[in-house]
Amino acid sequence: MKKRIAFFAILLVVANSLSVAGKDATGRLMYFPFNENHGTVVHNLAVKDSLQVLPSCYWTEGVDGSAVLFNGFTSRLIIPAGQVQIGHSFTADLFFAPASYPKSSCPILYYHAGQHPFSLEIDVHGRVTFSVGTQKIISDNPVPLRKWSRITCSYDARGARLALNHVESNVVDTVPHPVPTDSAEMWIGRTPAPVACPYENKEIPLLCSLDGALDELQIHDGTAFYDSIIRLSPVSYKAPALEERRLPSGPKEPLGFGSWYIPLKYYKQWDDQWRGETPDVVVAFGRQLPFRVVFWRGISYAPCFVTEKDNWMSNEFIERMKVTHWGCCESMSDKHADFSSVRILENTPARTVVLWRNAPVGVNQQFPYQDPETQWGDWSEETYVFYPDGTGVRKMVVWSSNLTDWYEWCQSLQVLHPGQRPEDVLDKDRIMSVANMKGESRTFGWEFAVRTMQHLASIPQANIQVTYLRSQWNPFLILDDSAGKNEAGHDGPEIVRYAGRWSDYSLFPWRNHWPVTQEYVIGRYAVTADGPSHTYTATQYSAPYEVKDGRMTKLMLCGCTDKDAAQLLPLAKSWLRAPALTVLDGPCEGGQYDRTERAYKLSYRPGATDAVRLRIDASAERPVQGLCLIVDGWTGRDVRVDFNGKPLRAEDYRVGLLRQYDGQRLVLWLNVQATSPRTIVLHPQSADVAE
Repeated sequence: MKKRIAFFAILLVVANSLSVAGKDATGRLMYFPFNENHGTVVHNLAVKDSLQVLPSCYWTEGVDGSAVLFNGFTSRLIIPAGQVQIGHSFTADLFFAPASYPKSSCPILYYHAGQHPFSLEIDVHGRVTFSVGTQKIISDNPVPLRKWSRITCSYDARGARLALNHVESNVVDTVPHPVPTDSAEMWIGRTPAPVACPYENKEIPLLCSLDGALDELQIHDGTAFYDSIIRLSPVSYKAPALEERRLPSGPKEPLGFGSWYIPLKYYKQWDDQWRGETPDVVVAFGRQLPFRVVFWRGISYAPCFVTEKDNWMSNEFIERMKVTHWGCCESMSDKHADFSSVRILENTPARTVVLWRNAPVGVNQQFPYQDPETQWGDWSEETYVFYPDGTGVRKMVVWSSNLTDWYEWCQSLQVLHPGQRPEDVLDKDRIMSVANMKGESRTFGWEFAVRTMQHLASIPQANIQVTYLRSQWNPFLILDDSAGKNEAGHDGPEIVRYAGRWSDYSLFPWRNHWPVTQEYVIGRYAVTADGPSHTYTATQYSAPYEVKDGRMTKLMLCGCTDKDAAQLLPLAKSWLRAPALTVLDGPCEGGQYDRTERAYKLSYRPGATDAVRLRIDASAERPVQGLCLIVDGWTGRDVRVDFNGKPLRAEDYRVGLLRQYDGQRLVLWLNVQATSPRTIVLHPQSADVAE
């Protein structure tokens, strides 16, 4: 059996030695069995010629021996002009196993000579198209993914014929065109020039390469070989061993709480496109909270919540108007993560902090609102402060010379694995639940009986949302409810849901220009689940937390939960209506609450070693649901905690000690709840100062 299938390699073919076009004793004009299974040279046995494959190629099992694997990005095999000459009557035969379908029609074979070129192509639906001049035949069925299919076509004075797995498609009976016999290059597996991308992205033509394995490629003089093929019964071949494609989220075994630099691999041909070895970041919350947050280069490091069922969702990113004229300006358009990076700023048992820096560029890599004098355009930094309870504060700051034009920063984007459709993740009868700070709540399904692309209100002042992804643990968000105008021009927070029929191929919006797409695709609706894709169910608006000095700050609380939106009201109150903290006794001052970190800030007197006594004025309207204390200047190597007169168990609090340029910082997480005032006592453990 041939080599294991992985995907299409980059095949730029240059002849080592040109030979005179001809045919062998069997009537073959060209025959590539692809049995080399190593190296960079392939052989055309019909004319005893060798071709160098540049820059490299992959190999996999074929129907007989090995097969060549194109990478889906730049793979090509170019037969030089003069090496193969097609006459007025010919048959082409090959085996093809696609890993995914192209985003535009992509030729398996393309011979452009004179006014009537011929091509054998795969379209976006996986159907085979054979055309000569204006004659065209389209296969009745698509080529199955990840399986070998035999594709055979012929042309003579009777016209064009096409067979898929020995079964003929409809016959074209228009007047045949002569096939030019002048010399021309033959392209295999790649568009020679950019072609329009159907389903929205037509203004930016694309170069497309086949993504899959090719084997036993041959072209015969005359049509006798075609006639012999269609008389045979279909044959089943062992499916090629293509590498699994699944969005990566780190090791399968549980990870302890914290942020971890982990190189996340997708599949070899995609991974090999990247420049650099920068690892990705995975945030985990331990065995009891089996979900993660993933910052991966394939999504330009935009954080995604990954449930225990491996269902993904992003809360979007800053998006600006189409001022670059190449689509919306957003990290989604940054296909190579050229303007996106992720860093772990803090990682202790008490909390972990991750910074995602990105620029909302167009797909032409141009910045919106770029200053002609300084060349600065829009930039965004999102800081995520995660605590052991699985909850994080998202602080987004955007710098811009224009903060008044349209923008968007928060939207429920469900990210789908290859093979997943929106229906596999979303239940049309139970999409999300929402609530507001008054305690009003409602659960929504999807409404189809409205006009296409309809946006519908949820409930007034909604700022709490849970999106259901057919998981036990589902993503939630809580919007900052600061007063002021939101980006939609309304007061305070707002959650707008989607409705209607957006696609001919799914009940929901379904698009595949993001994630992982490397081509400059602005936007594109998906037609099949052959690759990663996404859908969206709601958009969230809120007033800025702060606007100052050319920058705007937005806040939200996010994580995963096994509750409904209404049950998260106490958590929302603990963040947005945090109780006051007072220093009662000890060498400490401060106690101000910082909503951007979900933490109280204190300062310890230099050189002191005494205990600190605090009071938290919790109530039903200002509850405590987990508590973080940050104490600058802390001198101990550890801390012991009393809560309301009793020592806290070691498992009920987490300690982080950070070395800073100006001293030591204590980060203390208390896993406590309260709806009435409580006292907290911090006892330094050891007078030694960490060095």
